[in-house]
Amino acid sequence: MTENEALSAKALTLISHKLRTPLSIINGYSEAVLSQAQKEKFSPFTTKALHEIYKQGNRMSLLVEKLMSFNQVANADPATLDKQPVNLKELIKECAEKAIAQEGTEKGVPPQQTGGVKRGTFIEIDCSSQLTLTVNGEMLKLCILELLSNAIKFNNKLEKTIKVQGTNHGDSISIAVRDYGVGIRPQDVSKIFEPFYQVDDYFTGQVSGWGLGLPMVQRVLDLHRGSISVVSNRGLGSIFTLSFPL
Repeated sequence: MTENEALSAKALTLISHKLRTPLSIINGYSEAVLSQAQKEKFSPFTTKALHEIYKQGNRMSLLVEKLMSFNQVANADPATLDKQPVNLKELIKECAEKAIAQEGTEKGVPPQQTGGVKRGTFIEIDCSSQLTLTVNGEMLKLCILELLSNAIKFNNKLEKTIKVQGTNHGDSISIAVRDYGVGIRPQDVSKIFEPFYQVDDYFTGQVSGWGLGLPMVQRVLDLHRGSISVVSNRGLGSIFTLSFPL
């Protein structure tokens, strides 16, 4: 890492940490006030404003977490990477639960109001409970969560089905995430792993994110000497496959 790269990484880390504290206060107080909405009988405008503050605050918190994760992965040293055997099915289940919870958060629904309801998103997991993979577990979680979050975000259907399949091929283990969302245009497939690139023709702010999620996934695969492939049909959905050598 060059001196300038090290300085940039340090600056990103500092900025991210400085943003976390005020955001946690904003989110905590807005959630607390919202929980009193019925008791206090707020006006419709006030209630709507509080929901919007809560939603945007949580969205910003997720963006900051994404920035911190990208910075950590981008500057990781493969020679000192901590790898441990992980149970793949359990790890996928954990990511699926978190992805569904984040969906509710981004839509501005306070946690106490979700009631464990999946809100129309269903993640099917096809993976042997005996399948293990020696990787950096936290980084693999980042990868799977990113793919699941994208599968949810880029799907406008009321009922969303996502399929995750873990397979042992003998010399490698693959994790395929299939969605039935909007799909990716052929001209975009080669660009989605570029930092800050978003599927929009230009940044409109309509799709939340930094454009760093898939570059982060690519970097994690590089650190593990693995690969990622994409098969997508516009309007029919996409399949992202992570492959890790054994």
